[in-house]
Amino acid sequence: MENKKKEPDWDQIFIYDGLTIADDIPEVCDQESFTPHAEELYIQLDSLSDSFITNCKKESLKVDCKKGCSWCCYQAVFALTHEMLLIVNYIRKNFDQKRISEILAKAKKKSALTKELSKEELLRFKHPCPLLKNGVCTVYPVRPLACRIYLSSDVNTCKARYNNPEDKSLKAALFGFMMDAGKNMNYGFVNGLKQKNLLSNEAPLEWILEQFLEDKNAFDKWLSGKELHENFDFEE
Repeated sequence: MENKKKEPDWDQIFIYDGLTIADDIPEVCDQESFTPHAEELYIQLDSLSDSFITNCKKESLKVDCKKGCSWCCYQAVFALTHEMLLIVNYIRKNFDQKRISEILAKAKKKSALTKELSKEELLRFKHPCPLLKNGVCTVYPVRPLACRIYLSSDVNTCKARYNNPEDKSLKAALFGFMMDAGKNMNYGFVNGLKQKNLLSNEAPLEWILEQFLEDKNAFDKWLSGKELHENFDFEE
């Protein structure tokens, strides 16, 4: 009988990759020593994404995502504690106080709106991300993983979903491979953080952004083992 070659378990491979990155984080660390490890997760995922896009082009598969296309930047974005700490740190290092105040005001405005919504309403709600300006992400180098893996093959499906939020049948034409790879790498990384008593919970981006911009000690509190916010309850 001919032996069939066993297909690799990509889910477990990507989970292991994320876990391995987290394993290298020192047991005791500060912002400076933690950040390169979190960035390594993004570097590996971006490298995978670049290779995936290159392969799509070779196979004449269209990838419509590009700078200035922001249809997905109006929907609900969920981010993790460590991701938002990196974003806020980037904001404080690269923006002046006027710009920071503008971002905080936008985060507060969107938070006030979304905190009044049910889960179903929140997932359909369309409002610009507080980090969006003139159609461009202002924190693109440190954008959350959820944004990095949202890779569409047809911008028209993104437009249709934006224009018809009540129609549950409309879905963006996303590449499943990149979605699964990113989610599994993040799953491994978050579980690796948990083993080091660093709890990275998931919640709407604007909720965490507002909280962390108003707390200059958030990063240090988190590195000391403090849980900064609860996980969003996706069940109703």
